[in-house]
Amino acid sequence: MPIRWRLTLMFAAVMAVLLAALIAFLYHHFRSDLDYNINQSLSARAQDIAGLVRQEDASDTSGALRQLPASPDNVVQVLDESGRVLGAAGVSQPALLSPGELPTAHEGPRLLQRGSSFRLYALPLANDHKIVVAGVSLAERDAALDKLDNALLIGVPPALLLATLAAYALAAAALRPVERMRQRAATISTDEISTRLPLPESRDEIRRLGDTLNEMLDRLEDGLNHERMFIANASHELRMPLAVLKAELEVSLRERGGERALREAMGSAVEETDRIIKLAEDLLLLARAEDGTLPIDAYVVSVEELLAELGARFSPVFDRAGRPLEVEGDSVPAGTAVRADPDRIEQAVANLIDNTLRYGAGPTTLGARTAGGTVEIHVTDGGPGFGEQFLPHAFDRFSRGDPARRRGGVGLGLAIVRTIAQAHGGDAGAGDLPGGGADAWISLPTAPQLAVWRERNPA
Repeated sequence: MPIRWRLTLMFAAVMAVLLAALIAFLYHHFRSDLDYNINQSLSARAQDIAGLVRQEDASDTSGALRQLPASPDNVVQVLDESGRVLGAAGVSQPALLSPGELPTAHEGPRLLQRGSSFRLYALPLANDHKIVVAGVSLAERDAALDKLDNALLIGVPPALLLATLAAYALAAAALRPVERMRQRAATISTDEISTRLPLPESRDEIRRLGDTLNEMLDRLEDGLNHERMFIANASHELRMPLAVLKAELEVSLRERGGERALREAMGSAVEETDRIIKLAEDLLLLARAEDGTLPIDAYVVSVEELLAELGARFSPVFDRAGRPLEVEGDSVPAGTAVRADPDRIEQAVANLIDNTLRYGAGPTTLGARTAGGTVEIHVTDGGPGFGEQFLPHAFDRFSRGDPARRRGGVGLGLAIVRTIAQAHGGDAGAGDLPGGGADAWISLPTAPQLAVWRERNPA
């Protein structure tokens, strides 16, 4: 069932309950007012008759009552203390009060009901030992209540119907923007991802829903474009080494330059194969990180020993490159530790060091510093730096400056650094030094206690 019908039925049910309650209240209130007026009229009539009776001779009570207008619907009697009728108007016999009602009538004014159509009011005259009884028919009251019933019976159903139709129209008008958004959403696909939902002019919940859905579509479009670019860049990066590998193999098959030429061709093919393997491993790591399945085998690691281990590992590489590597092992307080996967942290820092080897220059410094509950491992050099235009995109996938393209990088190294850092609950950053050079770092939360690096890497 459409929601507009459900809303309409709910509104009709609520209106029916409210109208029923309103009708019951009006009927009860109207009946109470009529009964109150009748009671007041009976009391006033009895008081008037009592005044007339006191002015007349006790033996001539009927003479005073003959002067009163009376009818079968509006009667008066005067009774003595034994219940004998001394005078009457509108009715003569029998007495309006039964013998059982006389004692209570002598005690004070009483209202008495005769069935559902007649009401009496008994007023005792203490000094004369008489009782004045005034009675009135309730036919007029019942007729007025019947008229009210008929009016409500005629007027309420059309009013409920009109209210229901109005509720349906309002529900349809309120949900019309939702239907337009639904129709537009049905046309959105990966080929039309830039399409957005139409928004109503009113600033209400439906408008906020549309804004939220459009923001979600913005994120989906950005993600889809990002993945498309990622696939295109990955395809391009894979195509190049595969083309070189194929060319090397074709040359080695076509030319007969001896064993040396064949070895050179095979060596070049191995290099390209290694590059393909490295690219595939990097892509797999990024894919696992996005799926939340990047394995992290965390230990409590001493930052001082981590720097010493990395320095010992990369010093020979810098020696062969003819560049000095300085390790600042005492740059953090003694005992500072992080909880991390040593293999992944080594991979991240290795990417930072490889980045400075490829694109930096001058001496390189490997150090750390503490900042607000985190430990930052920095790699700095004296090269040209990242540059203002490239720096905001340094950690994007396949993001490279022109020097990177000339030197064979694929633009995944820094992206992997940030991915590993975020998998540990940290982050990564980079900047240019004021005096020239680049500074790249990875930040990790500090560990509450220290364990020795050798526990993970025994001697």
